[in-house]
Amino acid sequence: MGASASREKFRESVSALVEVDVSADDADFWDELWKIPSSAEEVFELIPPAAARRLRDERFENLATLFTQATAQLCQIVETPYNIYFDQALNCVRVLTRILPFLLEKGDLGDADENVEQLCWGTSAGGMPGDEKIGLMVGGNAKDGDSVDAAGTSASKGMDDEQEPLALLVVHAAMHMLFLPQFTCDFYENKLDHAPGTASSGAGGFFRRSETKEDKELRAEAGLHAKTVEAGISLVPRPSSIVWAPGAGIHASQLGYDGSTRKYDKNRIEVLRLLLSACCDPLFSPADEYNPLASRWLAVATAADAPNAVCLFYSLLNTVLTFDPANVGFSDSHIKLVELSAQVLCVLLDCGLPGNPEPVQDSNGEPLVEFETASRGGFNIFRCLMSRIDSTEELNFVFQGFAKLLRNVYENQSTYLPNSSTKLECFQELLVLLWKFLEENPLFMNHVLTKCNINELVVPICFLMYKSRRDPAQIGLVHICTFCLLKLSGERSFGVGLNKPFT
Repeated sequence: MGASASREKFRESVSALVEVDVSADDADFWDELWKIPSSAEEVFELIPPAAARRLRDERFENLATLFTQATAQLCQIVETPYNIYFDQALNCVRVLTRILPFLLEKGDLGDADENVEQLCWGTSAGGMPGDEKIGLMVGGNAKDGDSVDAAGTSASKGMDDEQEPLALLVVHAAMHMLFLPQFTCDFYENKLDHAPGTASSGAGGFFRRSETKEDKELRAEAGLHAKTVEAGISLVPRPSSIVWAPGAGIHASQLGYDGSTRKYDKNRIEVLRLLLSACCDPLFSPADEYNPLASRWLAVATAADAPNAVCLFYSLLNTVLTFDPANVGFSDSHIKLVELSAQVLCVLLDCGLPGNPEPVQDSNGEPLVEFETASRGGFNIFRCLMSRIDSTEELNFVFQGFAKLLRNVYENQSTYLPNSSTKLECFQELLVLLWKFLEENPLFMNHVLTKCNINELVVPICFLMYKSRRDPAQIGLVHICTFCLLKLSGERSFGVGLNKPFT
């Protein structure tokens, strides 16, 4: 099928969904829809906002089938990651990315709709509108001999009525797909790490940071004292070989592949867009009513049991901070990945309660979160990980990364050679991340003020404030710059650092 033919076929399928009722049992229609080759741009163009809202308001059963079958196929590709199905999985990712914001528009933080609530968060298949098979496609265990067709529908009638909510399945599937072998990372051995203290720190082994005297002094200055517990939720990335880039939490020697590879960037971008779409429901609540604990989608993504959460945090953080704007060899897709990683990390760090920077570890020195803490409402594993970065090496990596990227704001405008430096457009997200680090990680705040050249942060922040001072559209940027400077200037060390002799 040629590009123009597939485009026209996808247009006809979307029109059919909007105009007529399509049965969930029409395997030919759904099979063909998912196998039509289409790019992300085509999906967004051929499902315009008016069509998406009309599908939601007038043909909700079609939308429910579309949503459920796409989710079912993502769950299936996570279970059986064969590369012959990757193109079909990408089609599902693109369709879900497009329709999710229109579902969340009628979610509990927007104009609450009972049908949307039941579709996303219902756990009983009997309450679903239309065919009873919708909702049984995912979450049930088919009996022996049950057949499953290409659309993901099960022929079994003997499944349990209870299932996991589709909203949870979408978020978890996206987080699994961000580390899917040969799709977003290289092959890796899915096995338990070696026992602490008995394995080397090679790829896939147990990572144990050697604690230096400087690390201990830094924690002592901040008044943080390690607590030892018997068990908890590990904060070590496992398997370490799947993290996208070295830096905080992982050394280059632990990666199972070349950390500079760009062959997975496009797929990572697609899945990150899906995760971002799934976490966008706070946008549909009034700004003055924003509640960081209200979003159930974000609560699922940041819970202690969220799949690959530790690896995802370090992947996003390291992807952003290892980017070097002076290296003109980066492809456009990698620049998009860096900017999208910063956006997703900002969203994931913006919900729940702040993490506790007090170090908690087991008898072998492995950093943990106590089960009691992780089970409390509002727990956010990403904020916990951010607050627990405590080695001098990692804190210096974070500072140097922020300083390097923020310098790009004015260095890009003063270069002699055109296009000799890559310009990043995500400096506002970088400032938000910097502010969150200053707010929630006392060791980072102390390290920046006492061990680093504070001018490397102050100069680009002041530049951005001065440049945006008369633009009403940039008032948010001016505010976040002000927050960062206020936080820094509240410490005596800030004035001492500014008055150091210039060398």
